Amino acid sequence: MGNYRDLSGKLNEKETNRILIMDNNNLEFCTQHKDIFLVDEVFRNYDIILIPEWVHREISHSERRLEYLARIPVPYFIINEEEDYVEFVEYQEFRLMELFKHASSSISPARKYFSGLKKYYNQNVDLPEQWIDDFYEEGFEVKDSSDLRKNAGETSILVLVYLLLHHYPSSIKNITIFSSDKGTMTIKEKIMDNLHKIELIHNPATPISFMSTDILLIEAVSKGWADIEDIERLRPNSKRVIYSMKLENQSSSRHEYVMETGDFIKALKNIEQYHFEF
Repeated sequence: MGNYRDLSGKLNEKETNRILIMDNNNLEFCTQHKDIFLVDEVFRNYDIILIPEWVHREISHSERRLEYLARIPVPYFIINEEEDYVEFVEYQEFRLMELFKHASSSISPARKYFSGLKKYYNQNVDLPEQWIDDFYEEGFEVKDSSDLRKNAGETSILVLVYLLLHHYPSSIKNITIFSSDKGTMTIKEKIMDNLHKIELIHNPATPISFMSTDILLIEAVSKGWADIEDIERLRPNSKRVIYSMKLENQSSSRHEYVMETGDFIKALKNIEQYHFEF
């Protein structure tokens, strides 16, 4: 059973909802370092947490993640792709199909699925009844011989973002994507390039941001949850970053590359000069 009606009731209580959409990778990071990332601190700036069903499937493969999630003092809703997503578009399923198609356009099995689906709806008035469920079963590679699907969670997250902006145009202050998967940002760009074709309501002034593990580390150091000396342990590998620097002439320069941990520590020591996006 979906959670659309309960979510709508909560969102309609005010017009400045700060929404966080959860991904499994960041939840795992916080779970591994729960002594630093205390739930009362990490999630205090959000009113509602949303978890797509396919992301929750990944979370559910770890009791530790489920325990950490249960301690978060913010109401959260598991949003079912098949039952809830259609309600966000008032059952205009062809519009939803276009959103899914653009969100997964870089995934070969998904392109193959939508090619077959196009042949179907060219010969029929409506889409198949179970087309969303079929999309997740056939449009993604199986992950590690399990019931999980590679890239399914990232696709669900970004589709949900734009469904929320469409359905609740005056109830959302900002949306934060709690993920360190660069694929989520790539999907966001693909959707933005094609949003005019889908005819979804979208206020470009509504902020959509990413809370990557690097940004979590910046917050941890700035708020005293962790020390600079902890960073090498918490960030043992190089990571792709996106940040901008404000220059003396009031212009700014934007950078995207794989940053070594040593360079990240140097940036942390002069963090007022940087603005990290990812």
